[in-house]
Amino acid sequence: MDKKIILDSTKRVEEEKHTCYWTANGYKFDNKLLALWYENNTNNFVTFVDTQLEEIRNQLSDTSIDMNHDYNKNYLEYLKANYDEVNLCFSGGADSLTILDTAVRNNIVLDKLIYFACDDIELENNREFKHCALPIIEKYKGKFGSYEIATITWDEHSEEYADEMYFFRRASSHTLPFNSAQFATHPSFKIKDNACYIKGLDKPQLIKYKGRWYTVHQDTGSMGDWRYSNVKAFWLDAENIKSYVKDSLLYRQHLLEANRVDKTNLQFFKPNQDKKINSILGRSTVLNYDKQLFKNTTGSGNHNLPTTKGLQRMHDALSVGRMDLLVNYFTAMKKCNDLLPDYVNKNIPGKFAWFIDIDSLEVFTQQELIPDGFIN
Repeated sequence: MDKKIILDSTKRVEEEKHTCYWTANGYKFDNKLLALWYENNTNNFVTFVDTQLEEIRNQLSDTSIDMNHDYNKNYLEYLKANYDEVNLCFSGGADSLTILDTAVRNNIVLDKLIYFACDDIELENNREFKHCALPIIEKYKGKFGSYEIATITWDEHSEEYADEMYFFRRASSHTLPFNSAQFATHPSFKIKDNACYIKGLDKPQLIKYKGRWYTVHQDTGSMGDWRYSNVKAFWLDAENIKSYVKDSLLYRQHLLEANRVDKTNLQFFKPNQDKKINSILGRSTVLNYDKQLFKNTTGSGNHNLPTTKGLQRMHDALSVGRMDLLVNYFTAMKKCNDLLPDYVNKNIPGKFAWFIDIDSLEVFTQQELIPDGFIN
């Protein structure tokens, strides 16, 4: 193994005070692929850490959950009180639209909406901006500060993938092609210290295990922006954790009513982009829903399988003759496959930073709840 990559990662996590990371034997990883590579080569179990754990426990020490209370409104007010700027990463999808609708409905003025684009905004892979995001931006004009299109060009993508070890060096959990929606890997977007940046990407994931129900923070669905404490995963932030639990209770009720719960000891549940599920979770209705590029085309839950957006990005790159980019990307992917074939070709179980029992509101780490894994 390349010890320097591991030491560099440990140094970044410690100096930049990442809010989440993987760790083993004193090393800290800001990259899941690097963490799994270390785990596979040393047979040392790597754990996933959320530094907010004690604050989450503190927030849930009051075990009341008011199903009629708007926790999201409270959280936006908290952010406005604690940052000079409150900005929203806005795709027009159900989660980011819910946050914007909540702000507008409660006269909370967001300073900026940010849309992350891959190269030319007119490309088909960016169609959600034109059909889903822009009409909402026009509708709410005057009720927020401004909006920005943050673009990563084909040239910038090609330069990144020219390093065949790129997937092990960057702060990210995914190998999705030409992913532009992360501050940590964006070559030009500048984070302001006195501003916060909201990302709405965290629908509740549920596990039914031995008769108890848990909502979890699993690394398969997490963002790669933990190096910035002011980039907020809206529903996973400790200050809004009761909203996450509330959504989890709503989701469980749907699963029970839909007869999706069986008598086995172990079941996993994760919402998709279905309009009915969004409605159950209190998410806003996406404008031009059918124009979205859906996240997972197989329904398997494997975050490394092609998404329609990822496939469209590759098609767009091919259509404009960016063979250099495609060669660089697949060369880096080959290196990833050589070093971690199981990760690329199979659905590798994620690691859990915490489990919240949605009835008792007790909070457990993976080591506390399932030190030997799930046992049937």
